[in-house]
Amino acid sequence: MAQQITTKGYDLLQNLDDEKDVLWSFVNEYDGGTYLCDAITEITDSATPIYSYDIWENAKEIREYIEEAVEQGLTEGVADIEKIMQMGYYQYYTQSLYDNLDTMVFNFMARKMNEFLYENEEIVDLDINAIESFFEGESKDFDNNESFDDIESIVDETIQVIKDGEYRLQN
Repeated sequence: MAQQITTKGYDLLQNLDDEKDVLWSFVNEYDGGTYLCDAITEITDSATPIYSYDIWENAKEIREYIEEAVEQGLTEGVADIEKIMQMGYYQYYTQSLYDNLDTMVFNFMARKMNEFLYENEEIVDLDINAIESFFEGESKDFDNNESFDDIESIVDETIQVIKDGEYRLQN
């Protein structure tokens, strides 16, 4: 069994059942030149319900986010109650994604590294804790205006360091 980096848990707002799925999509459905802020906007747009039943189903769970959307003027000129509630969902998902940005970046790095380690299970005696610590530092306060390519570059550089024989445990 190949060594693996342990992913981190998320700091969930705990109001909606699909919150983990929303965070999961950031880590598993994006890569390349997509900017993190664009991915967050796309994910939030996709997660915000569009059907009346879905909008009303959890509206009471996100009341504070609906009120926040109103207070921020996001609903100015909007008379449709469902559209106002949708802005609350948008606020909710946006808050969750930004609150977990560093963790999602770390988990993205871990996923990419784990794919490499799985494909190269002959690489043994790695100091996984050192790699995790490095990723922890790199993912802290990550700029949402960076792209997934920027994260992948960090992983690619780490993979090259591993191939060059570093990150090995000392015997």
